[in-house]
This record gives sequence, C-alpha cells and structure tokens, in this order.
Amino acid sequence: MLERDRIVSALEDASSAPSIHNSQPWRFRLVGSGVEVVLDASVTPRTVDPVGRWALASIGAVVANLELALTARTGRAITTAYLPDGGAPAGETRAGGAAHDGRVLAVVTLGEVATTTAAMHAARLAGAMEERRTTRGPLLGGPPTDEEWAEIRAAVAFSGEILGAPAPSALVPQLLALTARSETERQDSGAYLEEIQAWMAGAARAGTGIPRGAVGTPDADGRVPVRDFTQTPLGSSGDGDVVVFEDPPALLVLHSGSDTPRDQLLAGYAMQRAMLEATVLGLGVGVLGQALEEPASRAEFDAVASTALGGAVVVHQVLRLGHPLGAPTHVPTPRRPVAELLLG
Repeated sequence: MLERDRIVSALEDASSAPSIHNSQPWRFRLVGSGVEVVLDASVTPRTVDPVGRWALASIGAVVANLELALTARTGRAITTAYLPDGGAPAGETRAGGAAHDGRVLAVVTLGEVATTTAAMHAARLAGAMEERRTTRGPLLGGPPTDEEWAEIRAAVAFSGEILGAPAPSALVPQLLALTARSETERQDSGAYLEEIQAWMAGAARAGTGIPRGAVGTPDADGRVPVRDFTQTPLGSSGDGDVVVFEDPPALLVLHSGSDTPRDQLLAGYAMQRAMLEATVLGLGVGVLGQALEEPASRAEFDAVASTALGGAVVVHQVLRLGHPLGAPTHVPTPRRPVAELLLG
C-alpha cells in the first residue's frame, strides 16, 4: 500500500507537465510495479494540432516528469518502453493524436534501488516541476551563459535521440519570421480562433485550459511572435498593453533526423527535461512552435534550420530561453485531480 501511495503521489507530480493548450491528454493505469501512460485524444485540440504531434509531445513531457517523480518518491531506478504495441499504423496521422487514441504510448517500470547520483539528479529536477511555467513575456535579464547552455543541451540529450542546438545568430531572424508568418495566418482562421477561446479557462472543462492571466503580453516591436490567446473571431479581447521583449532572443532548436511518432514523443520528453533544467538554473522558457504545425511551413522551417545547422534535420520544437528581470510572476494553470486520470 505504501508503494502504491508513492506511485500515486508521483502521478500527481507528473501531471504538472506542459501540454498543448493545457489539455492534459494523459491517462494512467497502474500495472504491477509500473505505470502505463495512455493518450486520451478525446480531450485534445484539433485545429492547432492537425497531425497529432503536440498530443504525442504532451505525452512525452508527462513521461519525463513521471520518471523523475517515481525515482524521487520511491528511491528506485526506472525503465521506460515507448510504443510497446508499435503505435498506430505507419503513416497514419490524425488531428489531436486521434490515431493513437486509447493506446499505451509508454510503460514506466520501477526497478532496483537507484544509485545515489541518479536519486540526487531526480530530486533536483523533480523539485522544479511545480515551479516550471511557460514564459509568454520578455526575458530581459540576459541569455543563458555557456555553462547554462551546456546543462540544457545535456538535459535534451538525456532523451537519447533528440538534440538541442542553440540557434546561430543568422538563423534566429529566419525562425522568428517564419513563426510570425504562421501566427498571422492562424489569426485569419475562424476555426483556430474559436478553438483558442474554447481553451481559455472558464470555457474549457474544469481543471484544464489556459487562465486569462497566463496568456502574456505581446512584444511591442513584434520581434518575438508568442502565441496570441486574446484574438477571437470578433476581434481582440486583450487590453491593448504591449511590452518590449529581448532583442535578439536566445533560441534552442530541438531536432532529430526523423519524424516518427517515437521522435515526436521523445521531443516532448526532451523539451520538458530542458524546461526543468532551465527552471533550476533560474531561466525562463518560452515556446515558439507555430510554424511547425502545418506541413508547408514546417518544411520551410526544417530547410532553413538544416542549412544553418550543417545537415538535414527535423525540427520538433523551438524554445526561447533567458533570464527574467527580477522574480518571475506566473499565473498557475489548473490541473485535473489524479483520481480523474486513473484508468481501471
């Protein structure tokens, strides 16, 4: 019973992971000495995620948390198996990850007693789970130091397959321009705007969605195209405030050599590891993934990144990193109770 209580506590810790529009599309099943992580695509947004990559990345992020939380709570090492049934048929993609709905996408199993080093590492990052937030405001306190970049890249590489590359200075404006164009095009889509508003807190189901206080304030100069949650089919619901963002922003490109469901899962895993490491280091982390959502803009994104990074890459996410000026103030996003996430 004590072990089960610790596992359930770890599930509560893990559920603080980021997910697309805070949809929290994970469900858990306790099996022997481990946990099956299942995708519930009935709760995922569709328009923003036309091929399901953000749904899979959300599962990867919660798995990263779960591994750390289980070791921190139980003192035991873990092993993780991804896509144990092989996943959806090859090439099948559906909005919101519906092709993987109800599938076990990862099995996290407790093993022997963790080494002291592994236990300390897990405790260090697990301690940042509740504090971690997605930054939608400026990071004017300076970019990561060389030492901080090294720590964050090591956190990404822990995934085993995803790499993290600080964007060269010439690449940064190209990535920002493609992201800005995608964001602008999104604002012309009534379906997209309706979906955004449905996920604002108060409109989404209890315990999910994005509180109005967490949407951030736009860049006064338009250099950093954060996702705008204030637009509606009838116009902006924002208060008109703007702030000056850092120039240039420091960007981390998460990439691999392929774009399989496993890659997409591990990209979310790597992103969350990077976010937790950044939180420990006192860095803020923003996300600039709009251009990765549609196939045409994604192809352009991959092309410019491949040229700048010196080889063919598939970009899975772009993170904006930097030190905030003063103590960051983030509005927490809601979470569903674990009891609602457990499968029989």
